[in-house]
Amino acid sequence: MLIRKNISLDDKYLKKLQPLLDANNGNLSAAVRDTIEIADTALTYHKSIDEAIRFLKETPSKEELNNTIQSGENIVINRTMLEWLFRCTKGRLTDEELVNELINPFEIHDMKQLEDHLNRVSKSYHWAIRTSIKCEDINNPESALVILSNSTVHSRDFFGQLVAHFLSKWKQLDVEHVFRRSNSTQISFRKNPSTSSNETMPGILKHFGYLDVLCRELDENTEFWTQLMYTYNVERFNLVTLHRNQFEVFAAGEVPNPTKILERLCKQSVCDMSLPDLLVNFRKMYLATQLAKNIEISLEPGNESVTIYHDFKDERVIRNLVAYFSNIFREKGTPFETSSYSSMIEFRFFQERKQDSLDSLPDGR
Repeated sequence: MLIRKNISLDDKYLKKLQPLLDANNGNLSAAVRDTIEIADTALTYHKSIDEAIRFLKETPSKEELNNTIQSGENIVINRTMLEWLFRCTKGRLTDEELVNELINPFEIHDMKQLEDHLNRVSKSYHWAIRTSIKCEDINNPESALVILSNSTVHSRDFFGQLVAHFLSKWKQLDVEHVFRRSNSTQISFRKNPSTSSNETMPGILKHFGYLDVLCRELDENTEFWTQLMYTYNVERFNLVTLHRNQFEVFAAGEVPNPTKILERLCKQSVCDMSLPDLLVNFRKMYLATQLAKNIEISLEPGNESVTIYHDFKDERVIRNLVAYFSNIFREKGTPFETSSYSSMIEFRFFQERKQDSLDSLPDGR
């Protein structure tokens, strides 16, 4: 039975029907019938029209990805395995070649293009990461905020590292802060023109490459570091790390000056450091050497102090340890006094105005 009814169509819908009209020699009824057949087929395999539309929109990217898999350019990997790889390579930096492969610098000219490109890459690889970039100047930003949404924190970290590498190389932006949430990661950037284009920005090393030096060293000297870590583990970290020259001085019964080693590690003269910076660096270095079991520092202005906890028993060793650490603080020039107990050494620092009252102290000069 043929039923005739009038329907109203806006011009935008007629334009969408144009391919079907062309296929049916301009017959609108035939074009509508084909449309109904397509909708019926879509609803047979999908719960709603919206779901069917989303599926059809994703199909070209899936077909393109399938073609790259067949050609060997890409491979299929289990999601759990990929997440394991992301998690276990956290803290290591990717090579610049990999960054350029995913983000071609010659195709990106401003921050808006970068945002669109990252979303296309994520969609084509089915990473489900949504990128949003906020900045005042899309061509030459002084600062920027990159927000990565969805997926997992480890995959967002990997993706964010690629973005950070690109922005540092082509926009001289360094990572200022990384704020991780359960479903998003926010990375704030700020211009840093002082770093050479061949160097890795310090913010990237701090937030994404904090294990890079360690892992490279492990790769290059695997046998040595494996044995060393095994020894430390068996001995429950009851080992002390000393520079060879300092060990020689100690073995000869004298007290070495560790100031130069501290300055080389911090890449700054002790005299140029503020007292709080010196105390922070001191704690970091000597906890690593195992000369102290624990080190507590107070950075309260005018009342700075260092408390060193140890488990040495011989009084001569403790006296030498006091003299050893005192060499660093004398080099700084800030007046201090020392108190030594059975398992604790304390250094208290004072303002210059108290110098006269400290001249009589044996260690405070």
